[in-house]
Amino acid sequence: MSATRRIVVGAGLVLAAGGCAVVSGVESRETSFHSAGYRLVGTLTGPSMGAAVASVLIIPGSGPTDRDGVSSLGPSIPAVYRRWAEWLSEAGFVVLRYDKRFLTHRDLDMAAFDEEAQIADAQAAAAWLRATPGLAGKPVFIVGHSEGGTLAPLVAERDGAVAGVAIINAVQFPVDELLVGQLRARPDVSRSTVEEVRRVFGVIKAGAFPKGALLLGAGASYWAQWIEYSRQSPTTLSRLSPPLLLVQCMNDETLPGEMLARNVAILRGVASTKRDARLHELDGHDHFGIRPGEHESSPVFMRVLLDWLRETAARNATRAKPVGYTARP
Repeated sequence: MSATRRIVVGAGLVLAAGGCAVVSGVESRETSFHSAGYRLVGTLTGPSMGAAVASVLIIPGSGPTDRDGVSSLGPSIPAVYRRWAEWLSEAGFVVLRYDKRFLTHRDLDMAAFDEEAQIADAQAAAAWLRATPGLAGKPVFIVGHSEGGTLAPLVAERDGAVAGVAIINAVQFPVDELLVGQLRARPDVSRSTVEEVRRVFGVIKAGAFPKGALLLGAGASYWAQWIEYSRQSPTTLSRLSPPLLLVQCMNDETLPGEMLARNVAILRGVASTKRDARLHELDGHDHFGIRPGEHESSPVFMRVLLDWLRETAARNATRAKPVGYTARP
């Protein structure tokens, strides 16, 4: 760890009592907040000393993904969100990550649970961060990964006070096309199954999917909204007011065949037309920012995210200084 990093670590947030150290200079504690009448649980991670630079909210990817980034559908996936939180906290940021609503409330009606519910939960999380002692007046950043990257710009728009949005490996075209492409790329999935899923997506888009029925574990509203929000994502990103970081890993296994090139082309279009947008295409990194043979997101990936957060937070602080402000030596 460099001398600069050590100095920054010493200027972080003092977490409330009950925290436990996870890495040197960093503390985490269990926390909870409420959204639409539901109590959601998560982890707040930050430096163990001093004042916070800013806070960061991580919006997770699709499926039964918990606060650490681990999914019951892919138990071999490392706890990437936990490591992201620790890495950012070493640099003075406080990070909130939380379990999805249906992971805590197992009796939730999944046919009625949709993207709007997830947006509401993320908005509640951002509001909770602003109300947390030690974070009042500090900028709030949003990091959206995968499906969370589709939702993050919508959360930022509706919030109206987010300091910056980072989009990590999120689809930029209709997600039903992506899912059909993923199934087609799998040798263990029959052609008839692929065509049936395609047909059902057509039924959902036509508004004729049976009430209470599920496709791949989710109901009609969830899919219809995600299809629409992913279709509109490039437009949403282009009109977004806060600074924007776009990260596309070039070994992203969730974008098979020509779909990776399609996604990259769309992201390049957004970055070329939006003044305050930055695009990073990371060779040799997968959907979680991990290099082949490694077990956690790479230092290169983390540096891209951290440098952008530091730079944007510094610009935000400069703009927030009153007229006539003179820095003390």
